[in-house]
Amino acid sequence: MDRFEAELHAIALRSSSEFRVLRKLARRMIYDRPLPSKIKTGLIVDVETTGLNPNTDEIIEIGMVRFAYTPGGTVLGLLADFSGFREPSRPIPHEISRMTGITNKMVAGRRIRDDQIRSFVASADIVIAHNAGFDRRFCERLCPVFVTKPWACSQTQIPWSAEGVEGTKLFYIGVQQGFWFEGHRALDDCYALLEILERPLLVSGQGTLQKLLEVAREPTLRIWALGAPFEVKDRLKARGYRWNVGEDGQPRAWHRDVPGDQVEAELKFLDGLGFPDLIEPLVIEMDALIRFSDRRM
Repeated sequence: MDRFEAELHAIALRSSSEFRVLRKLARRMIYDRPLPSKIKTGLIVDVETTGLNPNTDEIIEIGMVRFAYTPGGTVLGLLADFSGFREPSRPIPHEISRMTGITNKMVAGRRIRDDQIRSFVASADIVIAHNAGFDRRFCERLCPVFVTKPWACSQTQIPWSAEGVEGTKLFYIGVQQGFWFEGHRALDDCYALLEILERPLLVSGQGTLQKLLEVAREPTLRIWALGAPFEVKDRLKARGYRWNVGEDGQPRAWHRDVPGDQVEAELKFLDGLGFPDLIEPLVIEMDALIRFSDRRM
C-alpha cells in the first residue's frame, strides 16, 4: 500500500466514531528561519541505563534535542539533536537489552565525550526530562554541566489526570495525542516529548510547555518524615511519600515534595500518624536548580 492509498484509508477511518487513527511520529526538520529576539533555548534529555540506581548503574545511551521557545512557553522549533552510546564497565543485563534493544555489541568501544556534552548543553535555559528524578541523577554523574541548569519534569509537573490523560508514560500520552513512536530509545523519546510539549493540553487548552514552565518556576518544599517507624510505611506510601535509602548524602527517610500552601496540611498528617515522639519533620525549600537532584540541599 503506497502513502496516498494509506492516507485515503486514514481519512475514511477518521470519519467513523468506531475508529481512531494513530500516526507514526516523524522527526521534524531543523528550524532554519530567523529567530526573534529574546527567545529561550530548551533542552530535552533522555537516557537509557544498565539499571535504576545512579550510584551503581551507568548510562549506555543518551539522547538530547535542543529547541527554541518564547518566554511565554510557545515552541518555535528544533535547533539540533545529539545521541551517543557509551560502553559500561560491566555487561548490559539481558533484561535491559530486551527492553531497550541496546546490546553489548552496539556499545562496545563507544564513549560519550565530556566536551561534546558541555557544548550541546551550555546554551540551555532549562533541561526537561520525562521522569527528571531519574534522568537528572544519572546526567549529573555523566557531566557536571547538568548540575548548573534548572530542570523540569514533564511526567510529574503537568497535571495529566486533570487534563484527561490517565497514564503518565510518554508512549501513552503520545497515543492520547494521536501518534505513536518507537519507545525505549533515547532520541526517539526526546522527539516524542518535543511533540507533546508543542501541543495544547486536552482539557484546559493551555500549552503543555507553558504549563510545565509555570509549575517549574514555583518553589516547592520537600518534607522529610525523619524517624518514621516501619508501622506507618504503607500510609506514607499511600500519601505519596518516597523512600530514600541514604546513599546520596541525604537522610535515610521517607519524603514528599509539596507546594508551599500544602505544608501545614502535610505536617498535620505526620502528626496524626500517632508517633509524635518519633517522627521529626524536616522542611527544605527547593527550586528548579536543585529539584530532582540527589545532591545535598
